[in-house]
Amino acid sequence: MNDKLFTKLQNFRSSLNTKFLEREDIIDGVLASVITKQNCFLFGLPGTGKSELVREISNGFKSSKFFGYLLSPTTDPSELFGPVAVSKLLKDEYVRDVEGYLPSANIAFLDELFRGSSAVLNSLLTILNERTFNNGREVIQTPIQSIVAATNSFPTEESLQAFCDRFLFRPTVEPLKKPTARRLLDLWALGIEKRPTVTSDLTYSDLTELQKEAEKIEASEEFLDRFSQVFDLLASRGISISDRRRVQILRFMKAWALVQGDELIYAEHLHRSLIHIVYQTTEDIPVIKEVLDQAVPTAEKMIAQVKRAHNGLMTEYHAIHSANSKNLGDLNSIVSKLRKQHNDLLTLEEKLDNLLEANDCRITINARRDGVKLSQAIEQSKQMIAQSISDITP
Repeated sequence: MNDKLFTKLQNFRSSLNTKFLEREDIIDGVLASVITKQNCFLFGLPGTGKSELVREISNGFKSSKFFGYLLSPTTDPSELFGPVAVSKLLKDEYVRDVEGYLPSANIAFLDELFRGSSAVLNSLLTILNERTFNNGREVIQTPIQSIVAATNSFPTEESLQAFCDRFLFRPTVEPLKKPTARRLLDLWALGIEKRPTVTSDLTYSDLTELQKEAEKIEASEEFLDRFSQVFDLLASRGISISDRRRVQILRFMKAWALVQGDELIYAEHLHRSLIHIVYQTTEDIPVIKEVLDQAVPTAEKMIAQVKRAHNGLMTEYHAIHSANSKNLGDLNSIVSKLRKQHNDLLTLEEKLDNLLEANDCRITINARRDGVKLSQAIEQSKQMIAQSISDITP
C-alpha cells in the first residue's frame, strides 16, 4: 500500500476510535467487511451507537451512497427496494424504481432486521449472497459493498440463526465499561467537552484501491499452521465451520491485517476477530477464546510469562542472598543455586530475544516496549547474581 493511502486509512480509523469509545474491534471488523464486500451483523442494546457508527464509516468514503432503514413487521418491500414504476406498470412490466433505495447503495444499514417480515427477509437473500436484485425480468448487479444489519440480541429461532449465517462478522456492541470512557461520555453530554467529529480524506475510489491492496496481503507460515490447528480444535469441541465460511474468513483476515497496517496475516490477528465470526450460538464464544489461548499464544502473553518467571527467580535469589552462613558446605550450596538461577535467566533472555526478533510473530509497539524493558531487567539481574557468586567464591 502506498504511504498516502495508508495514512488516510489509519487517520480515518483513529478518528473513528476517538469518537466511538471502546469500539476498536468493531470498527476494524466493519472496515474489513466493507473492504472484502462481506456483510456484518451488530448485536446490542438500543443506544449503543450502532447506526451512527455505520453511517460514519460510509460517509468516510466520500461519494459512497448510504442507505439506512429501521425495519418493522409492517415494512413493505417497496420501502427497501423502491416503489413500482407506474410508467412500466402501464406496459405490464413490474419494475421498481431502485434509485435512492437499497439496490443502488454502496453501504447499507438495516436496523432491527429480524423484525422484518419473511417476505422482506427472503427478498434480501440474493442481495446478501450474490449482490444481485431481481427487478422484474431484469437481474440487476448492485453496487453494494457491504450490508450491515443490527438487532438487540442474537436470535434463538433456528430459521433466523440460519439467516444470520449470511453475515460473517457478528460482534456484540456492549455499553461502555471503563469508568474513564463513561466519564468522557458524560462530559460530552453536558457540553463540558465537545465530542470529536469523524474526519476522513478517503474517497470511494480509495475503497477500490484498498480492496486491491487487501488481495496482495499474504499469510505467514505460522498463521497457516495455527489457523488449521484452531479449526481442528474447534471441530473437536463441536464447533464446525463450512468450507464456504472458511474461505470467507481467510479473505476477511487479509483485510483485517490491512486495517491493522500489516503486510502479512499473523496468527495473533485471530484473537480479536475470530471470536466474532465462527460461533454458532453465544455459548460457543468462551470455548473459542479458550481454543485461541491454547493454540495462538500472543507476544503479550509470552512476555508476561517471561516476566512472571523472572520475578519468581529474583524472589528466590533474595531469599538465598539473605541467608547468612559461613559454613563451607552451605556456601557451596548457595553458589550452586545461584549458578542455576543465572542459567535460568540466560534461558529466559534467549526466549525473550527470539520472541522480539521473530518475523513470524506480530508484536505491537506496546509489547515491544515491555519486552525491551524486561530484557534490560533480566540483564541487570544476571549481573547482580554474577556479582553475588563472585563475592562468595575466591
